[in-house]
Amino acid sequence: LITPLPEQLARALSEPARDMHGAGGRLVRPVVGVIVALVLALSGCTQIPQSSEVRSADPVDGATAAADAPQFHPPGPAESDTAEEAIRGFLLAGTSPQDDYAVAREFLDGPAATQWTPGQRTLVYSAEPRITRGDGAGDYQIQVEVDSEIDEYGLRTVAPPGTTRAWAVTVQERPQGMRITSTENGTLLSQAQFGQLFAPHELAFYDTAKRYVVPDVRWFVNRGTTVTAVTRALLRGPAPYLAGAVDTAFPLRTGTDLAAPTVPVDDDGVAHVDLTQAAAEGADAERRHRMREQLELTLRGLQSVKEVEVTVAGAQLSTSGDDGPAPVQTDPAVGSVQVGIDTATGGLVYVQGTSVTPVGGAPDVTALDPVRPTMSGDRSRFAFVTRDRTAVHVAGTDGSLREVLRGTGLTVPSLDLLGWVWAADRGTTSRIRAVSAQPGGQERIVTATWLRPGERIVDLRLSRSGARAAMLVDDGQRTTLRVSGVVRGSDGVPNALTEPILLPSSGSEDSVEWAGDTNLLVSAYAEKPDERVVPRIVSIDGTVRELNPLGGLRGISAGDDGAYYAETEEFVFLLVGSSWRAQELDRGVRDLSFPD
Repeated sequence: LITPLPEQLARALSEPARDMHGAGGRLVRPVVGVIVALVLALSGCTQIPQSSEVRSADPVDGATAAADAPQFHPPGPAESDTAEEAIRGFLLAGTSPQDDYAVAREFLDGPAATQWTPGQRTLVYSAEPRITRGDGAGDYQIQVEVDSEIDEYGLRTVAPPGTTRAWAVTVQERPQGMRITSTENGTLLSQAQFGQLFAPHELAFYDTAKRYVVPDVRWFVNRGTTVTAVTRALLRGPAPYLAGAVDTAFPLRTGTDLAAPTVPVDDDGVAHVDLTQAAAEGADAERRHRMREQLELTLRGLQSVKEVEVTVAGAQLSTSGDDGPAPVQTDPAVGSVQVGIDTATGGLVYVQGTSVTPVGGAPDVTALDPVRPTMSGDRSRFAFVTRDRTAVHVAGTDGSLREVLRGTGLTVPSLDLLGWVWAADRGTTSRIRAVSAQPGGQERIVTATWLRPGERIVDLRLSRSGARAAMLVDDGQRTTLRVSGVVRGSDGVPNALTEPILLPSSGSEDSVEWAGDTNLLVSAYAEKPDERVVPRIVSIDGTVRELNPLGGLRGISAGDDGAYYAETEEFVFLLVGSSWRAQELDRGVRDLSFPD
């Protein structure tokens, strides 16, 4: 047994974890805790007035907001306001969506009073806004450093660091005081305000084989219209980065296929979704079943919804005719068994708990000097890259062994659920390559037209459903974290990766692992044994949670239900609470990995 030495553990372990931007667990959750006072939210260090109360909101008309979701009550305009004070008051009033932003509308006059559409977008800023004068009389610009932008369907786009934006407004004097007569559509919120007012929700789509649910995370204001907003977003279709990578049972239109203006939720928690005739026109029994299933998977994740009733122009949506298709899986499990390399023999081993056993039936791979293995879900196939990163091999429990890829600077292989082995070739031109793990499988170059000259893929991992790919991309200055959809042919052959979404990153990560359907475990690797490394959980919704630092970290892996492992030269650690605990394994192992 490996017995940890106290002084070595003291060097490796550190203080409790810090939560940077929000929880990194499951995304369907209420916004809790009205703690943030929202000071320094506006330019000139303007504080939230003491008379602007923050209260808990009662659910209204099928609201999904938690009972303790905040309602802000900012003041309306004052006759003595200067132009800048009117602008700041208008920005502050954007924290109050009640009655269709009634308080904010008090600051408007002229064309803006009838044309302003607050729900069209939300700009989240990371530093205090600056208000500057424009060229014309009464023209002003609100200069902000952008954190992210949310559109009317809840799509959140994280902005690259240093992104700035100018928001144009026009202020004119009226008998009742200064009023805004022209402004861009949408609202501006600080990161703190956004975290209090919005909550993430998952829309349910299918992988192209309709075996798994692929969540599409959106952000919506916590108020009584959330159920309707979520339903409209689902009917409109998947996010752009998932287009072509997922399926939906609904025709892709504009999200206007509701026969009623709202989706009410009754006292028993039943959401009543009434679709137009066009939404279900020509749908066979299987598709009608999938429509109901998709709505149930999406809306049951909301706090106030217990059941979903689906009608078409007032009549029940019929799914009769058969027993329906097989149900889809949500958040596929990877189990408790990892694959690794025996440090003494160099062979493939299973690791479960503290038990380490050789992979039965696997060939001897020690001469190939394997590193970073991965395995299929049924633990019958294994893929690994050689230490010099020039070849990827696939081994089987039937004794088979073959080289499937050869290149320069190959990344750690990823083995998806359809049996494709993925790796990026970091040669002169970074290419994404995939080859079937079956004997005689053909190699495919997976198109990524968004990859710019000079960019190199550092790490690539397929999601557990095989519908998304997480990547670390080095542009020569910093490393960014991106997620793309995987576009496949009808036979499951991968063809392309969609234009990715950008997620928060530290700029120096070396490894990314899927930690469930909506979370990623990312980390840099230590260059020295005493270098402290902070792994992070990055959610698809853009929130980040830092884990406890670990000295000398050189490997990470993620299992089910928050089972996070990390490696140093001496030990394998399991995250217990907020602390890393050394595991007393049967023998020395390295390069642990759960199935992709």
